[in-house]
Amino acid sequence: MLFDPTLCGDVPSSQNTLLTALLCAGTFLSYLPQHLKILKRRSSDGISPYFILLGTVGAGSNITNIILLQFIALQCCTVQTYGACVASLLGIFQVVIQGTMFYITFILYMSFFPDQSKYEDVAGSAETEADSESRPLLLPRGGSRGPPSVEWQTAIWVAGAVVLHAGICVFMSVLLVAVIGPYAAPTRTWASLLGLFSLCLTCLQFFPQIIKTWRSGNVGALSIPMMLMQTPGGFVFAYSIAIRPGVNWSSWISTFVAATLQCVLLVICLLFEAQAKNQRALESADAAVNGTAADATSSSAAQASENTST
Repeated sequence: MLFDPTLCGDVPSSQNTLLTALLCAGTFLSYLPQHLKILKRRSSDGISPYFILLGTVGAGSNITNIILLQFIALQCCTVQTYGACVASLLGIFQVVIQGTMFYITFILYMSFFPDQSKYEDVAGSAETEADSESRPLLLPRGGSRGPPSVEWQTAIWVAGAVVLHAGICVFMSVLLVAVIGPYAAPTRTWASLLGLFSLCLTCLQFFPQIIKTWRSGNVGALSIPMMLMQTPGGFVFAYSIAIRPGVNWSSWISTFVAATLQCVLLVICLLFEAQAKNQRALESADAAVNGTAADATSSSAAQASENTST
């Protein structure tokens, strides 16, 4: 099927365009707290590798899905004004921005994977390190390091799977569009399958992170401000995608499910953060009481010493 300009339809309303533009900006800004927290801590500790895997692969599938299903919007730009073209492509921009920001989270996760979690502890490493101080030239730095940890091996496997998936999505999509066209039934089926695949991954995405956070009892590198922005925004995001022309339910349902599960994770993180703040407050109060008692004891001792000398 060749491109038919009459299928371009009406340009999205100004209200819908404004809402979508705001969501694009909000999506971009909502990921910044997570990126900045990892950079500030210089550690991605507390983030589940399976959460990263499912989220990144799901984002890649969602990007491919929306581009293929709205391929006509790309072609319509050849017969539309610049403003109408941008308004028509905002739905694609939404998904691409969200996916790209998650890919950046994946890169930061790998780049700042905790060094202490990369390798297993070796029995007797303390003695080895003590010996290395007396003869530093005989034992190279990190010589007592054990084999790669399971978590680090999992992270490396995750990185390979993400790259492989991205390559498959690009190769298959370009092949289908080039050989049989963007509107052919196999191409549309491929796009819908990617949407369903993204949905399945999104449904599973937050479970590993919820389990990891619940078991550790610690928020770690997860950003609560990010989730506070993304949870309500996710529902609005899903709605804005659903009302775009040429989009079926497979494009927006994954975003809706993700928002629901992220809300659960947010509640858990808020509870643990509140417990941590209460614990810090109690420790500060105990330290203050102990400090006051120590000062009183010192003062009494000084007074007694002074009386004795008198």
